Amino acid sequence: MPNAAAAPSAGPHAGGPSAPVMPAGGPPKAAAHVGGEQGLLRLARQSGVLGCLPEQDLLPLLRRATLRHLKTRETLFTMGEAGSFLVLVLDGYVKLSSVTPGGREIVLEIAGPGNVFGELAVINDWPRSADAMALSPARVLCVDGKQLIAAMMRAPEALLGITRMISTRLRNTTEQVVDSATLPAGARLAKALLQLAGLKSHEEGEGLQIDFELSQRELGGMTDLTRESINKHLAAWRDSGWVRLSGKTVTITDLAALRRVLGDHIVV
Repeated sequence: MPNAAAAPSAGPHAGGPSAPVMPAGGPPKAAAHVGGEQGLLRLARQSGVLGCLPEQDLLPLLRRATLRHLKTRETLFTMGEAGSFLVLVLDGYVKLSSVTPGGREIVLEIAGPGNVFGELAVINDWPRSADAMALSPARVLCVDGKQLIAAMMRAPEALLGITRMISTRLRNTTEQVVDSATLPAGARLAKALLQLAGLKSHEEGEGLQIDFELSQRELGGMTDLTRESINKHLAAWRDSGWVRLSGKTVTITDLAALRRVLGDHIVV
C-alpha cells in the first residue's frame, strides 16, 4: 500500500502531541519500550531517512523526540495542519488516509513498527497531506522537524534515504492505481485482506483473525470498492467458508482460497 511533521502539542488541531520533550543526554522514555537505546537505534535504522544518519546525529534526535501514546482510533494529526515533526512508529499501527471532496476515503498506508511518515511536510514546509489515526494502541516518536533538517544538512547521505522513501511510496501508489484499473473487485478485496493479515493477525480456531477492526468505508478506501461490492464479496466468501465475520472483525478460514482469487498477482 502507498505511503502518506513547530513543536508537538496536544490535540490534532494544535499541531501535534503534548508529551514533554526529553532533555538532551538522558535516555528517551521510548527506549524502555524497544530494548533500550540500542533497540531504539535499531528500530530507527529501519527507516530510510533516519537510518542514513550517523549515530552521533541520530541519537540526540531520538533523545529529544516526544513520545506519544495513542489509543485505538485516536488521531495524531489531520490533513491541512502544519507539519513540523516526523513520526517514527515504535509499536502498533497508524492509518494514513485522505478524504476526497466527495467524502470518499483513500487509505494511503498502514504504518507499523519501524515505519516513518510525515517527512515530506517537514522537508518542504507543507501542510499535512493526510490524516493519521491509530488502528491499534500505538506508541510513536515525534522528531522535531527543524532538528531533523539540521542533522540532514550534516549528513548528505540522508538525502539518499529520502529518495528511497519517496521512490517506495511512488511504487506503492503506482501499484494501487494499477490494481484499481486491472484487478477485478474480488481480487482487490482478497489482496487487502491478505495484506492486513500479514501486518497483524493471530490464529483463532482454524482461522487467522485480522487484528484490525476496519469499517467497510476503510476497506473501500484500501481497494477503491463500494460498500455494496465489499458486502457482496464478504457475504459470498462467508457462505463458502472462506471467512468468518463478526462485526468489524474478519477471520480468514481459507487462505488458499483467497490466494486463488488473486491468481498470478503477487501479495506484497
